[in-house]
Amino acid sequence: MTRNIALYLLIPMALHAAALTQGERDRAMSELHASRKIVIDATSGLSQKQLNWKASPEKWSIAEVVEHLAMTENFLFGLYKQVAAGPADPSAKAAQKDEDFLKSIRSRDQKVKAPDQATPKKSFPGTAAALAAFKERRDNTIAYVEKTQDQDLRLKIVPDFKMDAYQIFLLLAAHAQRHTDQINEVKATSGFPKK
Repeated sequence: MTRNIALYLLIPMALHAAALTQGERDRAMSELHASRKIVIDATSGLSQKQLNWKASPEKWSIAEVVEHLAMTENFLFGLYKQVAAGPADPSAKAAQKDEDFLKSIRSRDQKVKAPDQATPKKSFPGTAAALAAFKERRDNTIAYVEKTQDQDLRLKIVPDFKMDAYQIFLLLAAHAQRHTDQINEVKATSGFPKK
């Protein structure tokens, strides 16, 4: 009887402290791997002239997009760590379901200004170094998702964005996909160098 009471008392704690489900973990890792690959594929074989070409002074070059992705990987992972370390709120709920959230981030219909921490500033010696930094940082993110036992990520919300801590992993993936579309737009623009 005492054992049954002890188990009954532990049930609310077990329900409250939840790590990622295998489905959530697999989804995040799949999205992160796929978006890593498309960034690499979209930039593969481009010349320095192509990487640095701009359609207009206010638009980003492919080199600047790659630098932005490398910077953002650290910036958003830092945001994740802050949110994940915060308290859980049992009444918390993200504003969008994961699929809708991914679609909204991937869409280039609405332009978004990058924060200062993620604005290209020629922080790397060249595009190859920026791409290497992106790959390394993304690999670290993927390794983290694979092993993390962080708790209650669905109950920890980023206040200004109404996304939960888990969705930051999806944000990293969708953000890279969004900017790969931008890279492809640059490549399809009239005047883009042939070599």
